[in-house]
Amino acid sequence: MKPLESNIKNFVRTTIVIFTVLISLLIALSAAYVYASLRAYNILLIAIIAAVGISLLTLSVMSLSIIYTYRNKKAKGFMLRITRAGMQVILPLALLFAKSNNFKKSIRLLYIELNNIVVESSNVKYKTEEIMLLLPHCLQNSECSLKVTGNSETCKRCGKCKIGMLLDYAKERNISMFIATGGTVARKIIKQNKPRLIVSVACERDLMSGMLDVKGIPVVGVTNLQPNGPCINTDVDVSAIVKKIEQLTN
Repeated sequence: MKPLESNIKNFVRTTIVIFTVLISLLIALSAAYVYASLRAYNILLIAIIAAVGISLLTLSVMSLSIIYTYRNKKAKGFMLRITRAGMQVILPLALLFAKSNNFKKSIRLLYIELNNIVVESSNVKYKTEEIMLLLPHCLQNSECSLKVTGNSETCKRCGKCKIGMLLDYAKERNISMFIATGGTVARKIIKQNKPRLIVSVACERDLMSGMLDVKGIPVVGVTNLQPNGPCINTDVDVSAIVKKIEQLTN
């Protein structure tokens, strides 16, 4: 079977399932409309009002915990758990409703900063050999002919990008360093190496996506600098990376 034929068949199967669910729901609602009593309508309305009220209360608590954690730059106990939950619910929801790119960028940057605060607030210290430093390939100078994504040791430390400097720091501190070409490669690297902590450099979009995607491993993010626009000859504040690592190591 050709890949395209397989894809269209999977699409048709999924569409059939969706239509079956929607048609079943339509039939059920139509039957409820015809046969349900006024009392049943009242009970349903009360249940909807209660659900909306509980949802609003929950979202309010989550929002307040996010504001508190952001302002205090730390959280613990119940506040830490609520902040984590709010990050998984409210910020992706805000991103879904955001229209302008600037607003989306602000939400992503807020998520990254909150995520870093949450990781640091856990007060867990790591050995340097338990840490993975994950870098994007766009940090490499575009004119460089060496392929550092497969093996960062091929870097000649010419100074045209920060990879050589970060490689020296990682070797000195016994930290595993990898350069990924994208999210799929990054996930594969993480799965193969199973670090206890990931310090990742990327644009705010990739960082937030990666933080939401990685489960069970804390991720600390440092956004890259984009003097030439996204995805080409990006830069990073090495001191910011060093500071994050030193804060979280024994």
